[in-house]
Amino acid sequence: ILYNCMLVNNDSDIPTNITHHLSPITTTMSQSMDFTRTGIPKIGAVVRGKSPVTCISYHSDGVHLYVTSEGDGRMRLVDCKRGVSDAPALKFETEGVKLVESTHHNQCVLYTGRGGSTSHSVNYLSLYDNKILRHFKGHMAEVTDVSMNPVDDCFLTASEDRTVRLWNVQQSGALATMNLPKSTSATGNMTLDPFGLPHVTYDTTGLVFGVTAPMANSGGHLIHLYDARKYDGGAFAELKLETSAIQKALEVKGISPNIANVLSKAGWKSIQFNASGKNLLITAEKGLALMLDGFDGSVSNVFVAEGPNANTSPTLAISACFTPDERAVLGGNEDGTISCWDAKTGVLLRKLDGHVGPVGCVAANPKFAQIASSCTNTALWLW
Repeated sequence: ILYNCMLVNNDSDIPTNITHHLSPITTTMSQSMDFTRTGIPKIGAVVRGKSPVTCISYHSDGVHLYVTSEGDGRMRLVDCKRGVSDAPALKFETEGVKLVESTHHNQCVLYTGRGGSTSHSVNYLSLYDNKILRHFKGHMAEVTDVSMNPVDDCFLTASEDRTVRLWNVQQSGALATMNLPKSTSATGNMTLDPFGLPHVTYDTTGLVFGVTAPMANSGGHLIHLYDARKYDGGAFAELKLETSAIQKALEVKGISPNIANVLSKAGWKSIQFNASGKNLLITAEKGLALMLDGFDGSVSNVFVAEGPNANTSPTLAISACFTPDERAVLGGNEDGTISCWDAKTGVLLRKLDGHVGPVGCVAANPKFAQIASSCTNTALWLW
């Protein structure tokens, strides 16, 4: 099973000038992203699109934001200081585009083709001259996660072929591969879901990465943490989160047992660490997000998105993120709003209203007091 697995070596934009609004986030993060103050954050710029945005990724410089739309196969580069997308959107005619991940160079990104395409490669693209520098081939099904190491040239991918692969942008072949088995554990008392998909992410130091996989019969999920320098020795931490623990946490928040039971079995869609690495944020289907203790995997908090109206529960997977100061969790809602929760208490601090459709992507700027959110259009929110 997972804990015995190890990586084995082998168009038209509407710009608004916002330069004077962007303020650097201080070391202490004091009041940099305060959601309790009236009237802020507010929208400083909007970049228009023609199709729902699939993925957004900030560069570590806080100035560049990459935006992809699977529906029309376009990628935009947004200047977050000026609030504009100067160059025309890149159009990917053949394989399309779905996921995008920033790299260490602000003019180079990793991206994947649209879902259902025949090619399952990850591509290393230079935005400066619109050239693919390298193809990373090996996955046999759609790539679901791409996570760049924040300190070196390695990156991780997860796929519907139930493998996790480690790569380096300087060479085409995978450095290592993890295959999720379908058999029982050595003790015979635990199995993985034979159709369950893994998810993967690096922490902010680049020294640790996490891999999740669902257990059979909706029993829960395994979360294993690896030392990025000694991954071939196996996981140094093997966490297990049972469905019953998720349901209990939901019921504590006042959610009815029937709804809590359904939400607790929602499929996971992503995993991410907060800045300190002390907590994990899981996003899932049906608008569910979980904040977990990074040491024992227990549920610290639960967050549930809003549906398209007051009488309808969410059906889509939530997009959520930590703020860099770790004080808040942001989540997109199907009614076009963004929920801002206190990460420690789970209390809803406020809702940001400004989108015309479901908010499918939310991200916090790593360097400036700014957040980005997308429906069809991408909004930059400022303090």
